[in-house]
Amino acid sequence: MPIVDMPLPELREYKPKLTMEPDFDAFWERAKSESAAVPLRPRLTPVDYPAKSVDVFELVYDGIDGTPVHGWYVVPKPELARRPLPVIVRYHGYTGNRGKIYELLHWAAMGYACVCVDTRGQSGKTPDYAKYPTGGVPGWMTLGITDPEQYYYRNVYLDCLRALDFVCSRDEIDASRIAVCGNSQGGGLTLAVAGLDSRPKIAMPVFPYLCDFRRSVLMHQQGPYKEIVDWFRRYDPEHKMEDVVYRTLSYFDGMNHATRIKAKTLMAITLQDLICPPSTCFAAFNHLSAPKELKIYYDFGHEALPFHEEAMMAFAAENL
Repeated sequence: MPIVDMPLPELREYKPKLTMEPDFDAFWERAKSESAAVPLRPRLTPVDYPAKSVDVFELVYDGIDGTPVHGWYVVPKPELARRPLPVIVRYHGYTGNRGKIYELLHWAAMGYACVCVDTRGQSGKTPDYAKYPTGGVPGWMTLGITDPEQYYYRNVYLDCLRALDFVCSRDEIDASRIAVCGNSQGGGLTLAVAGLDSRPKIAMPVFPYLCDFRRSVLMHQQGPYKEIVDWFRRYDPEHKMEDVVYRTLSYFDGMNHATRIKAKTLMAITLQDLICPPSTCFAAFNHLSAPKELKIYYDFGHEALPFHEEAMMAFAAENL
């Protein structure tokens, strides 16, 4: 097995110093209060879908700035699953979107409702109404990167939290049985949501992105962390703004958010990952103080893990 990061014994012990600022919690409490003051305005449009065991809806709700966040809402037919229902809230990977409806049907077959939402401005139906005070390089990683109040992922994280507001507003949902999950960027969003909100009962991040930023920028060999390198090359070749940039990123670091998670967590890490370096995922896992389980896949990289989807199903069946 080739080694792309630390040897596994070192990975298991890797627990870097946290980077959170003294006002980390206050920053997010202000942001959540601002979000709570904005009406959600959820809209559901029925979708005619060939699988007649489920009701499928196009979901739209408002982000904090009025951005219409699009998603899917899939619910087992009332005669097929006892209500109120547990619910899976799923977040997607970088450059992705809410995906295809069939990708949610295994959860519906278990008797769960499922929500999957776009990340604003990426490749789904959801635009991004936010205004950024400075330029950036292609992609989303550096939009507003010199100010945490203006950074792209602030509104993204709040959009994801508002998906919980939606499911908790539904009579058919058991708000005490919420799971959050996602791969890559979706894994980072899972950590953030579970850290910022006590409502999820379980969290299931897979090779989470947006963790241990300094090491990720140093160690990555592929993928969007390069956008941060490109930002320095274009705007700050002498790194005079380095501390400012990494201060901003600290508010969004999954490693920091992991310390706040109360939900029981199942994480998957692949040891051949060139996009989300394994050590950065271990940084988040090792800072988790909640009950946790880890699946290590030795010979896999940043790729689909269908067998792990079944491990997640088993974890949810036992813990949700």
